[in-house]
Amino acid sequence: MTLPRSSCTARAVLKGAGRFFAIACYLAGIAGIIHYSVAAHNVASESSLIELSQLLLLVLTVFTFRGVAKRNHAISQAAKLMSGFFLVLMIRELDATLDIVMHGFWKVPALLVTGLTIWPALKNGRDTFTSLAHALSAKSSTLLIVALGLLLVYSRLFGMGELWEQAMGAMYVRDVKNIAEESTELVAYSLIWLSALGYWLEAEKQRHPHASSVMHTAEQDVPAQ
Repeated sequence: MTLPRSSCTARAVLKGAGRFFAIACYLAGIAGIIHYSVAAHNVASESSLIELSQLLLLVLTVFTFRGVAKRNHAISQAAKLMSGFFLVLMIRELDATLDIVMHGFWKVPALLVTGLTIWPALKNGRDTFTSLAHALSAKSSTLLIVALGLLLVYSRLFGMGELWEQAMGAMYVRDVKNIAEESTELVAYSLIWLSALGYWLEAEKQRHPHASSVMHTAEQDVPAQ
């Protein structure tokens, strides 16, 4: 039995509104972390809430992509590469902590993880390339690419000392530059985890095709405009 068209239309609208509300609350939480860190005058410290939140998001991203690798065979190799890449970023974020061993020690585990991640990918080159193609054609790939651009390009350019020195002149305060750079990185990490979660949800749909097919049938009842 199919639901009335008006009911399906209302459900689609409510579903979109629900997604917006969830993402709005999520991003409001990210902004709250930044506000708290600024109020506590603790932005650049390794123990700041911003830094700890970045690490938490990276941990979630690493494990989410590991879960995707187990659930979706088509993008398994690509998901393993993504998981390894973000694990290296997490190690890089822990550079100050790892400096306790010796200065620059973070490079040792980072290189080890890089080797353990890339070697299997190169060994299965054709499968890896196909897997990457599937991953880049997924719905969540656009958000992942935008978030990576925000993290690796925009945040670096936006956080350049020269920019903020020119903007503030003689009243230059380094903490302002740090707030701008670290908050942008935090937003990027939050979007990266959202994209990883999107990959995970798609993998779950493929594991339970019957449930997703029922939803798709219901969505087809929405009248085309």
